[in-house]
Amino acid sequence: MGFRLHRYRAGTLAASLIGGLFPSLATACAFHGYEPQPTLVERMISADHIVLARPAEENAFRYEVTDELQSSGTTVVLPMLVDSSTRRLLRLQPNAQVLFARDAETEVWHRLITVDASFAPILTTIQDRLPEWEHDPKVRASYFASQLNHSDKRIRTLALRELDLADYGTLKALNLDVDAKALQAQLDTIPEMDLRAIRILLMGLAPATPELSTFMRFRVTQGLAHESEMLGAYALSLIELEGAGGIQWLDTTLMTSRQNTYNTRSALVQALAMHFETGDAELRRTISDVLSARVLFDPDLAYVVSLQFSAISANAGLEIPDTGIDTDPTLEALQALEISKSIPLRM
Repeated sequence: MGFRLHRYRAGTLAASLIGGLFPSLATACAFHGYEPQPTLVERMISADHIVLARPAEENAFRYEVTDELQSSGTTVVLPMLVDSSTRRLLRLQPNAQVLFARDAETEVWHRLITVDASFAPILTTIQDRLPEWEHDPKVRASYFASQLNHSDKRIRTLALRELDLADYGTLKALNLDVDAKALQAQLDTIPEMDLRAIRILLMGLAPATPELSTFMRFRVTQGLAHESEMLGAYALSLIELEGAGGIQWLDTTLMTSRQNTYNTRSALVQALAMHFETGDAELRRTISDVLSARVLFDPDLAYVVSLQFSAISANAGLEIPDTGIDTDPTLEALQALEISKSIPLRM
């Protein structure tokens, strides 16, 4: 969220609230259990030097700068050596170059990508639009949404990593062409487990089908049973696909399950809170009605609801009353739900 916002797991939300921080829950990366690595674009935004390089003619193990895309005016020498696989690749592609960026703050160099004929037009666009994208995440997300089905896997992956940072409301507003079957096939790819959350969320934005709903319900049920860190993402996408019907299914099937723990309750409520932030009036009413009824009989759920709905209200600029330490969690939850009704609709 320049483009990066603070990211919190459901389990750390309470600490952030106690510390006076009210994070936005409506982010695609809200379901990560870790801090995502900076994307290529973020590396370029934070760089003071951006260069292209190839192995030096006199020493194939050393990089030689062939083009400076951005410079602070000082001469730079790349500290890393050319590995054997890169030497082979660049021998086969004499016009290809390696893109590097140096972080302006830490002065650490990062190798970003090999720029060949396929990636060169993408790099040109990124370089031209970098100043705009630094301050306009919606425009940035829109461009990378158009690259989701690019023929080059590296560019598809870059697009996923960029969309992984987007506000969920922004994702919903994009003109997305989502191939749900392709994303589903890639969900459990071991080297790309960090892309599971964004793939799940994008699947929820695909055209709804009975098969896709069945898959989401299965994964939500499985996620609750195994306390999966992806439970919230699957619940979010299920609601996106089914609307009020998905919320009612979650309510009657999972919200009362004895398998629920603090983490699973947090994940489910987080999904509901994100839809409350970004959904229409009818969806909000359904969420509010379901949670208002449930918190009357579940103090543990009430505690989570009060935390997360207070957070989204605070992010919307609403005043959150300072309740006492011994306040009943059910009353706090009902109060948080009532205040959240004043959050302006985005749709």
